[in-house]
Amino acid sequence: MTDTEQTDKPGKKNRTTPKKKRKARKIAGFVVLGALVVVLGAGAWAAKTGIEMYRQTDLSKLAQEPPMPLRIYDANKELITELTNSRMEYVPYSAFPKELTNAIVAVEDSRFYEHDGIDYKGLSRALFTNVKNGEVVQGGSTITQQLAKVKLFSSEQTLERKINEAVAALKIENNYGKEQILELYLNYIYYGRGAWGIERASQIYFGKNTSELTLAEAALLAGLPKSPNAYSPLNNPDKAKERRDLVLGMMASQGKITAEERDLAQNEPIKLTENTSLSASNKYPTYVDYVIQETLDKTKMSEQEILSAGLEIYTNLDPKVQDAAEAVYRDKKNFPGDKGGLQSSVVVLDAKTGAVKGLVGSRSETKEFRAFNYATQLQRQPGSTIKPVVVYTPALLAGFKPQDLINDAETEFAGGYKPNNYGHRFHGWVTMEEALAQSYNVPAVALMKEVGVEKALAFGRKAGLPLEDDDRVYGLALGGMKYGTSPLVMAQAYTMYANGGNLAHAYAVTQVKDRSGNVILEQKTKTARVIDADTAYTMSEMLQKVITEGSGRNARLNRDVAGKTGTTQLPDVAEFRTSSGGVIDGSKDAWFVGYTPELVTAVWVGYPVTNREHYLTTGGDKLPAAIFQKIMSQALKGQPLTAFKAPQGYRLAGGKIQRINGENGKAYAAVDSRERKSGSRTRTEDSTDGEAPATPPPSPLPSQAPADGAGTAPGGKETPAGTGSPPPKNGTGSVKPPVAGKEPPEGTEKPSGEATPQPSPGVKPPEGEAAPTASAKPTPKPPAKKEEGGAAGSVVSASRPSTVPSPSPADEGAAAGN
Repeated sequence: MTDTEQTDKPGKKNRTTPKKKRKARKIAGFVVLGALVVVLGAGAWAAKTGIEMYRQTDLSKLAQEPPMPLRIYDANKELITELTNSRMEYVPYSAFPKELTNAIVAVEDSRFYEHDGIDYKGLSRALFTNVKNGEVVQGGSTITQQLAKVKLFSSEQTLERKINEAVAALKIENNYGKEQILELYLNYIYYGRGAWGIERASQIYFGKNTSELTLAEAALLAGLPKSPNAYSPLNNPDKAKERRDLVLGMMASQGKITAEERDLAQNEPIKLTENTSLSASNKYPTYVDYVIQETLDKTKMSEQEILSAGLEIYTNLDPKVQDAAEAVYRDKKNFPGDKGGLQSSVVVLDAKTGAVKGLVGSRSETKEFRAFNYATQLQRQPGSTIKPVVVYTPALLAGFKPQDLINDAETEFAGGYKPNNYGHRFHGWVTMEEALAQSYNVPAVALMKEVGVEKALAFGRKAGLPLEDDDRVYGLALGGMKYGTSPLVMAQAYTMYANGGNLAHAYAVTQVKDRSGNVILEQKTKTARVIDADTAYTMSEMLQKVITEGSGRNARLNRDVAGKTGTTQLPDVAEFRTSSGGVIDGSKDAWFVGYTPELVTAVWVGYPVTNREHYLTTGGDKLPAAIFQKIMSQALKGQPLTAFKAPQGYRLAGGKIQRINGENGKAYAAVDSRERKSGSRTRTEDSTDGEAPATPPPSPLPSQAPADGAGTAPGGKETPAGTGSPPPKNGTGSVKPPVAGKEPPEGTEKPSGEATPQPSPGVKPPEGEAAPTASAKPTPKPPAKKEEGGAAGSVVSASRPSTVPSPSPADEGAAAGN
């Protein structure tokens, strides 16, 4: 047979000849040899590269002094403060209690004393676990690798950095002993609250030296480096305890403590020192706190990097404005009626640019590093300060005029919602501008009903308010929000009035430079047109009357000023009821948001926890308005008097006067017969009372009932403003003639518009609100007035600014009244 022939015998498989086999084997041999050469070549290259990387790794940084301080400058480029981890107190290994070193090894690197810098077993185990879970759930870095990352490299997540880190770990292990490595690690790692090093952490959290730490305390601190903010015993005590107990469990499972010691330590409560932070070393601690937060948000750097990388941050802080605010907040006489722990905050923005020129985030005498900032982190309902944004501006855009008439009469809106005025006083037919100036509630709800809740919600979002879908209720007209808002957000929203219809994005930081002088962040003024100039001017004319004739008289200056008061009522719960069943005369939150042509300022006053012993006896017309007046008087002292200037060609719009909420037997606030039947959704009022406001709610909260003042509805009940809603299909609405109510108690000077809304189910208004057809009771005859009013404008479409918070993309261009 030839070499291509095959045997073909029964029961045998076909086989190639020996010559064919030799050829195949030869080819296979070449393949194997080639692969071996590639592998050996790659291995040789990798070895050569690794050796070169090892040789070039510089460990001298391990012996260097702590990193450069952070420097923050004001708008004049004058130094405000220096913050640095040079406050770190280096302690030797001999000062570490055994419980501490055992805890950190147990949780961070259980094979620390066995590996030479890289734990191959741990790395393989982590890789397997991560692949199994489809995500990174376990890390493989050793303590030595973490030390290399902290001291030698940046925190960027790249493959090259990880390789360099591993090579450096090998070199560290060859040059330092295990105790030296632990000493460096524990002295340079970050523990949160501005503290580097175990000694500062021990002082900040427990007020003691490292050598005095108990087992439970050592375990808690050992659990912090993984995520100092997430496991902070100050911000998240439950998570901190869970993490501490995990560390203790790992120590027991690794034989470092007994089960009895574990159980005793896990049952030990977390007892923190009262002085839980670094004392602020600057005059403007809460402004600096916000600067750090804004830099965190914009650069995506960690807090540790910002405070230790030698950055220079330039800000918009105006010393004259900031000093004026600080002086007012230092003087306890400016906060009468403080029952202990009364808080307040203020934000002052440049009206044209949105630059944060001044900010005080707390009245606390002890200024903690990055403590809760009531100016920027607050989430409280804004009361009637929201009316200009979600009611009156959308109404002007929809074609209504300041002189249009609204019937301020007892009105039952859809779903049984009956807002009230202070003292149950109603005023019959009033103009739009009078209703705003006096902060009447029924006209505000009726007007929003007429314009459309959807348009009100859309415009509020366009103005930067953090409105949720659940805020699509009539109570939104009175400040009823699911989560609430902050002074910073409210001040930003009002810039559109002071800035000719352009919303100015609020920002504190103008530039950030690294230690070499390279610019890594630069921010400039960002504005976007949200309303036309005519509408902005008309709103300013109306809001000036709040100051001259209405609820904002305490905010008067010797110059043009406009603004709005706001108050939220106490919840209708047993704790706040009187013996007769009514709610005590008090408030939960008080606001004032006002502006001149130069500055926009928002003030909030309230208690962190509202209870029977801690509630306000004043409204937005008193204390916040007075604080605004004192700060603005000093901030603008010596400045030329300027007036709100009418746009070129501006003139009052004429035309027939429109009447809202009752005319010829027709209740405009009643539900339209075409509206679909809505399901009822009940909210529990103000369930967040009793909780500290240090962090945002983790889940949707019930709406609080906001109202300017603390009146009570018939029957002693009040209603969350956020729960007003229409009734089922074919429901009716009714308007009653105005009735005289009780006068305010002697010595109380709340404006008649500061009111309390009435109870109603939390059913949202249906889509497509239209003119209602339901019947109404007879209404008072409107007074005869000249039928001409203020200008009405239209929204000019523009790109949305980056606001605080940013408006929803879905609302781009969603202008009310278009």
